[in-house]
Amino acid sequence: MDTWSVIASLRGEFLTQVEGLTPAQWDAPSLCVGWRVRDVVAHLVLPERFSPFAGLPGLVRAGFRLHRVLHADAVRRGSVPISDLLSSFREAIGRRTVPPGRQPENVLVDLVIHLQDIRRPLGLPWSYGSELLDTVAGTIHRDKVLGAPKRVAGLRLSATDTGWSAGTGDEVTGSAEALILAMSGRPATLSFLSGPGVATLAARVPKPTEGRAGHGSDRLAP
Repeated sequence: MDTWSVIASLRGEFLTQVEGLTPAQWDAPSLCVGWRVRDVVAHLVLPERFSPFAGLPGLVRAGFRLHRVLHADAVRRGSVPISDLLSSFREAIGRRTVPPGRQPENVLVDLVIHLQDIRRPLGLPWSYGSELLDTVAGTIHRDKVLGAPKRVAGLRLSATDTGWSAGTGDEVTGSAEALILAMSGRPATLSFLSGPGVATLAARVPKPTEGRAGHGSDRLAP
């Protein structure tokens, strides 16, 4: 699988979807607590805008809490006219920027997660191939930056639609997409999972009232 080609394709497909959103949908809440749809879209353009050095003053002001910097940046850039936001996203479709210490597969993971942050609450359709889902699931399963290893410790996760599985312990089964979002710290798909390990996983996933919905673990994530 050519990771960058897949990323560009996913971005292009998503752009086609969001170009038809209503003003109310742009302002609707995403799966990220406190983030509007427009904020998440703005966040997906982040690699062009953010670097450890350029973002240092804001990081200091936020008490070195990166999730606060990312949220403030996303809200600021997401509050521009929709036409400007779409233009910025369109220009980013072919970008191959990788945040410090990350790989293209991590960019793919963050993209899929954030697309679902928007598609699920808005009821937008999605379709991902098995190879893509297996790559994303395998990458996030071992990603310490996103906190997944701690969430899935002592659990065996098995995708019912792709055949992907990883880990040992109490079983957690469900679609690859549902497992991916749960591993990323989104509680929205927990009810779609089954098995004796679900309760353990659910206890490790932040509740909506606890905020951040995974962004607290983002490390300059796109």
